Amino acid sequence: MARLLAEQRSSIYSDRPHSPIYQLFGTHHMTPVLEYGKEWKRQRKLLHLSLRNDVIDRYQELHLRSAHRLLENIQQDSKNFYSHIDLYTASAALEFTYGREVDGKNDPVITMATGLAEVMAKGLTVERVGLLTALPILKYVPSWFPGAAFQDEARKCRGMVASFSDFPFSMAKKQAETGGLQPSFISDMLGQGEVEVEESDAKETATGIYIAAGETTSSTLKVLVLAMLLNPAIQDKVHAELDVVVGKGVLPTFEDRERLPYLQAVLYEVMRWHPALPLGVPHATTASDIVEGYYIPKGTLVIFNTWAMSNQYNDPECFDPGRYLTPDGKLKPDAQQDNSQYFGFGRRVCPGRFFAGDSLWAAAAVLLSAFRFEKARDAFGKEIEIEPVFRHGMVSHPEPYRCSIISRTGAGEGN
Repeated sequence: MARLLAEQRSSIYSDRPHSPIYQLFGTHHMTPVLEYGKEWKRQRKLLHLSLRNDVIDRYQELHLRSAHRLLENIQQDSKNFYSHIDLYTASAALEFTYGREVDGKNDPVITMATGLAEVMAKGLTVERVGLLTALPILKYVPSWFPGAAFQDEARKCRGMVASFSDFPFSMAKKQAETGGLQPSFISDMLGQGEVEVEESDAKETATGIYIAAGETTSSTLKVLVLAMLLNPAIQDKVHAELDVVVGKGVLPTFEDRERLPYLQAVLYEVMRWHPALPLGVPHATTASDIVEGYYIPKGTLVIFNTWAMSNQYNDPECFDPGRYLTPDGKLKPDAQQDNSQYFGFGRRVCPGRFFAGDSLWAAAAVLLSAFRFEKARDAFGKEIEIEPVFRHGMVSHPEPYRCSIISRTGAGEGN
């Protein structure tokens, strides 16, 4: 039904609900929440130039380089693997968007982006977005009024969004003037690639890319590690496949990807088992419609519930990569299509889905080649059981959990 509405009736179901909270927080120009119209179409066209499937391969080296840095960071400090994963996704998004490598976790753009992401996660909760969408008059409530603390958060966020839109863009523009800007979204937009565009469109689209790119991939990688901790037999199968295809002690490259179907099936199952966006991003109708006898008025908020879709499988709580494999261990022909729902539908499908898929694969392949993830142990050597707990906002994240990260070449261990 979701595909029928979003794809076959895309002219009706491609809008976003109007909510004053996005304008209050200064995020209303970001592509994921932008209402359907000329500005969204311009941004979508720009995104297509750098993110379409036939050009995305040029960023594979970026993904592997970032994944190798992630590996080194975990080797040096395994206790903070959560923050290393966050840095991995943020740095890959930064390099793709603005064409500059990150100088560690203290990089000024990373620091700025991390602060902005925290403010947005705290302020743009599902409950708050829903409340202000239903009662837009609340945008006029003064900050001193009980329950209106969001006004101060919104004021802070607006300033941070404006600063973030300007700072990395200005740095990239200076690099472009000296010929030192690497291939990136901004290099394309500044005329070093395929098209020249208005600076305001380039800045706003770039900000939306960077903010949207990191959180979902970061969440998915943390769920991957959690799944490996809870399903050691499946982790053994991944290790066995990597050892046979790539070789033990050898880090995979994208040339190995098609020969690693079990790893890909594991990644598909991670996204199904706990979707990063359980409710997707809400759509809205641009005209009235009738669906199976039900009248849908113009302006109706429509939620394509990916969590419910992920639970339509047999024994949905069981982590089973075999759902995506044929009896002889190959990926089913429709495996990718079955998994595509986690990137949205129709005209609103995530334009960065190919980039995100490559980023996820690179990190997973490198980490599972190098490490074994096990439950942490207490002072008596007994495994500490894990009860998965998730923090829900626009993006669902697993709460931090302890684990032992053991080098598969015997290089070290950490909890």
